[in-house]
Amino acid sequence: MTTELRDILTPSMYADGIPHELLRDLRREHAVVRIDEPATDVFAGGQGYWLVLRHAEVSHVSRHPEDFSSWRGTSFLREQRPTDVAVLRRMMLNMDPPEHSSLRKIVNRAFTPMAIRNQLFDAIKRHAREVVDAISETGETDFLANVAAEMPLLVLADVLGVPPEDRKLLYSWTNRLVGIDDPEYGGDPKGYLSAFTEMFAYCRAATEERRKEPRGDLWSTVVNAEVDGEYLSDDDLDRFFQLLVIAGNDTTRNLLANTMLTLSEHPDQLALLRSDLSLLPGAVEEVLRFSPSVIQFRRTATRDLELAGQLIAEDERVIINYASANRDESVFENPDRFDITRDPNPHISFGDGTHYCLGANLARMQVQTLLTELFTRLPDIEVSGEASHMQSSFMNGIKHLPVSFTPAGKRGPLVVAGADLSNGPAETDAPVAESATPVHGTPMLVLFGSNFGTAEEVADDLADAGRVRGFDVRVAPLDEAVENLPTEGVVLITTATYNGTPPDNAVRFADWITNGSPDLAGVKFSVFGCGNHEWVPTFQDFPRFIDNRLDELGATRLHSRGEGDVAADFDGDLQAWDAALWPDLAEALGVDLGAVGGSGRPRLRLEFLPSDRPSPFVQSLDARPMRIIETRDLSRPNGPVEVRPVRHIELALPQGVTYQAGDHLGVIPHNSDALVARVVERFALAPDAWVRLDADEGVSSFLPVGERVTVRHLISDYVELQGVAGRRDIERLLEHTEYPWSRARLEGLLDADTYRAEVLARRLSVLDLLEMHPTCRLPFEVFLELLSPLSPRYYSISSSSRMHPDSCSITVGALIDDARSGNGTFHGTCSNYLFDQEVGRVVHAFVRDTSSSFRLPEDPAVPVIMIASGTGLAPFRGFLQDRAEARRAGAEFGPGVLLFGCRHPQSDELYQGELEQLASEAGVQLACAYSRVPGLPRVYVQDRLREMGAHVLDLLDQNAAIYVCGAAAVADGVRSTLIDLRSELRGENAEDAEVWMKELADDRRWLVDVWASG
Repeated sequence: MTTELRDILTPSMYADGIPHELLRDLRREHAVVRIDEPATDVFAGGQGYWLVLRHAEVSHVSRHPEDFSSWRGTSFLREQRPTDVAVLRRMMLNMDPPEHSSLRKIVNRAFTPMAIRNQLFDAIKRHAREVVDAISETGETDFLANVAAEMPLLVLADVLGVPPEDRKLLYSWTNRLVGIDDPEYGGDPKGYLSAFTEMFAYCRAATEERRKEPRGDLWSTVVNAEVDGEYLSDDDLDRFFQLLVIAGNDTTRNLLANTMLTLSEHPDQLALLRSDLSLLPGAVEEVLRFSPSVIQFRRTATRDLELAGQLIAEDERVIINYASANRDESVFENPDRFDITRDPNPHISFGDGTHYCLGANLARMQVQTLLTELFTRLPDIEVSGEASHMQSSFMNGIKHLPVSFTPAGKRGPLVVAGADLSNGPAETDAPVAESATPVHGTPMLVLFGSNFGTAEEVADDLADAGRVRGFDVRVAPLDEAVENLPTEGVVLITTATYNGTPPDNAVRFADWITNGSPDLAGVKFSVFGCGNHEWVPTFQDFPRFIDNRLDELGATRLHSRGEGDVAADFDGDLQAWDAALWPDLAEALGVDLGAVGGSGRPRLRLEFLPSDRPSPFVQSLDARPMRIIETRDLSRPNGPVEVRPVRHIELALPQGVTYQAGDHLGVIPHNSDALVARVVERFALAPDAWVRLDADEGVSSFLPVGERVTVRHLISDYVELQGVAGRRDIERLLEHTEYPWSRARLEGLLDADTYRAEVLARRLSVLDLLEMHPTCRLPFEVFLELLSPLSPRYYSISSSSRMHPDSCSITVGALIDDARSGNGTFHGTCSNYLFDQEVGRVVHAFVRDTSSSFRLPEDPAVPVIMIASGTGLAPFRGFLQDRAEARRAGAEFGPGVLLFGCRHPQSDELYQGELEQLASEAGVQLACAYSRVPGLPRVYVQDRLREMGAHVLDLLDQNAAIYVCGAAAVADGVRSTLIDLRSELRGENAEDAEVWMKELADDRRWLVDVWASG
């Protein structure tokens, strides 16, 4: 008998809970089925939808946003008015990649299991005690109102930084918004609209407050985060706040209530759990499967396609039903049986793929912690009356749930681990014990691949840590290990990726393990990769390759590969990998690494001496003096829109120095007088005093150990003063801080969430922290130890040696902005140093041949497509000069296109006038995109690319090379647009378009140069 195809989006069908029997009957007949939407007394009717019922198909739809969009029609089950859709699309829940990915990454790291345990576990335990204390003496209560609703509200208030007394507002807003179809919660449309008005007004007040004074809460992180270089708009923040409030409150509330109800309905399982609370994690997973908080979501087909034999047309609605998928007989044995020992349990109640629930880990910890407290103190608690279900086809909600239990006394506030500093630290005369350094002498070779110093700095830190633990350490570039990887001891490798290729000092090593087959049996290794996740196609490529290839060649991995992300919490990534590294090495090598702790004693010693030289890095980098022969402003700060200053700087090349278009100029910077003044004031130093540094035996340092140098020269030329302070830096500050309030504040910064919000997001340097905590008595020698070398900054050369063989130019944007630290204005170290230089002054610089493919094709007939925004135009100006000069000499070139994006033609169209003439001389079509012209739509280079899509694809069919230079977001946008164009104009599906894109990259025809400067 065919099951009646009823409209399962009708809210009244859920008055007694999820209609599992109806879903079961439908599922057994159909994986995907078409459902009509007839009109009812409260619903005008609709065009129908496709209902997805089985586990495999629900998972498939969830994992393929390119085919099943959350953005096109939003995730709301019923069709929304077009005006509402435009607003709802601003919510992360209703976005597709890459926009969804950009927003999600703002909060992603705050919800990892480690972050939640480190940041919220103590607070969750405390709130669980408070919630149970509030009901323990009553003997009966409404579990939903007084337990299930209270717990997530208290935790959410902590996460968002909402005062505890305001948590009832969160409760009220959620009920009115989610329960719109339920007469008790949302029957009044005015109440629904007023919830939005109240919530958004509250959100905007909180946003203004956090922008002025950020705190250690998630909302401070969100409102001060930048996406594509800009803060989120007020409208975007409204929707972000709405999502966090609903997702952080309602789903956990319903999970708690459904757990209590489901266990009471299955007394045998409740008795089993009471007898063994270690089964609680499995019980929670089974409740998630058996009675999910979210019943179903909507997606929209982006093209005509087939799913489980059904032909679905573009723009048709697709409803993925989690409640049905979680009882799919092909996946779960006896799916209608509630079994808290079920294992495995591959439910998809938190979603799957792109929109997997961000708060899943937090919800699990809350539920497990609260129920542990509850069943420990009130072991006989159970449902004592009728449960009242919410009438909602979206949320499996409970409105009232009476429970009874034997009364028990209150336990009072939970005292969590940690010293109480309210009355200051305990007085003690005990000396700080110094850890004895082990002397086992096991060889350790630390290899690095690094173009810009990050991986090399990590290698130096690993070497220092190895020496403290008794290893005999040697540090070297990867290329020095070709044919020479030792089998004694351990090899630690830290390396970056440059546009998907090896760093300069790792090219020969890469070739050796790629094209050769050395026998590496006996080599023991571990790899840590440095990268930036914004460069998605090549993130961690080379570290991953080394890790896999060494394993294939017979080497033994002693510790799993680590991934450091410089666009996020690199310090935390490295610290987590490092903490687990040493125990693994000790076990694998059979050595005692001892107990390693900070001695508080500086390894450097400073001697003041009684009596001008170039930067200390000039010689090591083979930098040469280059005289500035021309400067001119390219942007117009007083133009129609606000822009940052951009300047053209031309430098005379010393004899014997040459370059090619596409090379970079490395500039040796100096810290400004203002920065030097802050340091000498903080440490009460005389800037012109002569000093000499001494160091412990075996300590390597970039500082001028043993040399006479002035304080000013030491601070100005050697150390990076504006780098973000790491957790280990804060720990060193604590070693020299006795005052209780300063200790409490500094210790608070070690919390992972607080560190990200207060230090990383605000980019606080060690100097900033010292100025904020004047009672910290950090010696100047230790301050120097904490700082990294003042590294060169790299700029794309914006000229051609064909046209200007004796000089080169760079296009520099001055980095000037309000300091995220709140301490005045931030000035980029090198860009502002260059802006201070006048014609005739000398700077030290060197040409860097990146050994990359970011060059004009060797065959001039190959078409070129160049795409840039802002100062990303620099290398393409060099390309244009190259082509123009070669054409004048009689060379013939294939067609070329240059797409250039800026804000306004009268504000920051760089090289205006000259660029048009140069493009004409080079035989290149120029097209500009302006994103801030008042009264006109914002147009970016990817929009102009879409307009020229047919021409661009034709050029690519003719073997064209495409170059992109600018922010990482520009490269991502261009890449996505090319894939869309391939699908729209060539009829390829998304997978084939991705393959085509990969082939472009493999053939060195997709070339990206994203270079950070400052």
